[in-house]
Amino acid sequence: MRVEASAVDVTRLYALGGDASLPATFAEEVARGLSVKVNGQECAPIDEPAVVVTQSARFVARWRFECAEGSLAARGGQIESGLFLDVAPSHLHFVALHDGEGGVAEAVLTEPHPRAELNPSAAPETRSFWQTVSHFAPIGAEHVWTGLDHVAFILALVLLTMGHLRGVILAATGFTLGHSVTLGLAAMNVLRPDGNTIEALIGFTIAFVALEAGERGGARMREWSAPAAAFLVLAGVLAMAGAAPMSPLVWFGLAMFVYAYPRGFPRGAVWIALIFGLIHGCGFAGALAELELPRPRLIASLLGFNLGVEFGQIVVIAMALLVGLAAKRAPDPWRMQGATVAGAALFALGFFWFASRLIA
Repeated sequence: MRVEASAVDVTRLYALGGDASLPATFAEEVARGLSVKVNGQECAPIDEPAVVVTQSARFVARWRFECAEGSLAARGGQIESGLFLDVAPSHLHFVALHDGEGGVAEAVLTEPHPRAELNPSAAPETRSFWQTVSHFAPIGAEHVWTGLDHVAFILALVLLTMGHLRGVILAATGFTLGHSVTLGLAAMNVLRPDGNTIEALIGFTIAFVALEAGERGGARMREWSAPAAAFLVLAGVLAMAGAAPMSPLVWFGLAMFVYAYPRGFPRGAVWIALIFGLIHGCGFAGALAELELPRPRLIASLLGFNLGVEFGQIVVIAMALLVGLAAKRAPDPWRMQGATVAGAALFALGFFWFASRLIA
């Protein structure tokens, strides 16, 4: 067995505690989180996982198992993975079983579906374009539904538009355009964003949109923008001195954006969704990149994943609008107060993710 993961994912394992080195921590996670069975019987590990770190900062573990002679080739096997699920529940893992004679069986493992039956002799030689699209569409939808941060951002957009259907459609269109651009560029290695920075910025996008949601949202944004921009500039200065995470350019860019937004920057949910969609697209691309997709199927898998993301987004928006329709029956003061409280909760959640992911 060969298990590969990015340094970003392996670093997350420190959240579980312990002071072992990263390679040793990854080896422990592989030994704990993976199992192989053939015909219902577990294959016995021959040794411990051996981990090396590549020049591209990827961790590769090799691990040997002993199964009943000839059984794996004849029947294939079952692979079960719990890798990273304790620290990243939305983690995806692409698995492939090769029989040494050119046959291969593939699957994608997720938290709801952590195991797969793989039999190279029974697998199709090639998967068609549309078969690949249909295979990865559910993965995209699942990534939205299991990624609480993406759901929170969509809910913040719905709050910002006050549930008006036209505004929601425009915001969803802007978000789609934004994340489609960076998802495609990052998946094709044209754009290579830093995973930790993107995860933190996703939290920032939630807090920023939620700040303007609810009663007096515009006024609140104008009041808070200057102090927030000053704080971001200070963080940028500290980053230049090596005392704060992220690139100083990111901090200074955020400061300029936060200050300019309520002072002449194009306003409206569609614009903010388009701009922040660029950030979320990098996050979607990070999930897709975890799968280490073969290049010949990249376009089809990218299309399928993106269609799944759109479907997942539509379902979340529809559910939020249904809640909004029910809330419209409440008296006006209660409805506005509810929107403000929901916006405050999303702001707190986004700020928590922003801060915690910076120091993770």
